[in-house]
Amino acid sequence: MELFDNIIRDNQSGSGTILRHVQEEILVWGTVKKTVEKKGLQDAFGRLTEQFPQFGLLWHFIRAFNEHFTFKEKITGAELRQFVEAYSGKWQDAQDKACRHMLDRVDFSSKNVLVHSNSSAIRRLFQILSERNTFPVVWQTYSSPAGEGLVQAEFISGMGFETHLIHEDALSNFIHRLDMAVFGADMIMEERFLNKAGTFPITLLFKHFNKPIYVLGERRKKILRAELPEIPSEEKEKPAVELLPEQVKNVSVHNLYFEFTPLSLVNRVFLDD
Repeated sequence: MELFDNIIRDNQSGSGTILRHVQEEILVWGTVKKTVEKKGLQDAFGRLTEQFPQFGLLWHFIRAFNEHFTFKEKITGAELRQFVEAYSGKWQDAQDKACRHMLDRVDFSSKNVLVHSNSSAIRRLFQILSERNTFPVVWQTYSSPAGEGLVQAEFISGMGFETHLIHEDALSNFIHRLDMAVFGADMIMEERFLNKAGTFPITLLFKHFNKPIYVLGERRKKILRAELPEIPSEEKEKPAVELLPEQVKNVSVHNLYFEFTPLSLVNRVFLDD
């Protein structure tokens, strides 16, 4: 089995969880191997970014790796572990800082909050809310086609939050009961942010009913337009069988997990800085 094979098959985790798994696997690899070829690692990173071109956290980590080992062709296991531990330590509080900034400015008490997809930042937000003994009602989307919303719903409800699971396509039936929407973000650019498909229409619905939309992220996810040439511009289409279990003549399947939403539709973005 090649490095990161299990991670590449993961179609339900957000960018924070994917990066954590990448770092954990590198730490294990660095413990087992005395010396590794930098090119071998870079090739493995290439497979990751081909599968997850949307994940700003992944791009940030790989860029930091390349800068740190610019003049090295061979890397010792100790050097690899030291780099991963230093990088993780530098950014370990980023989510908490972003969550605190949000909670300083947004009142969650007695609110009904919509969340979409499966985001480590969103999960951390509700962990902190539970620690503060604040328990808004949570409305979690199914998040088709992979249904990763089920994973997040189980996580949030497990902390004692009243949780409702709905399909995002039926959201208009419940909009009158909702007070706000909170999204994670996989990438944030000057004028738009990238998140799970369905985010854009949900945002338009909330905007139509004059209800606030917030985005929770980290500055590591900010990608400038000038940096785009090194990032694939199109998402790799996911398995057609997720939408169409059996092939139908003359039907072409297009299965994409992500989409951009204009920041002009969002009330506020909260980052660690």
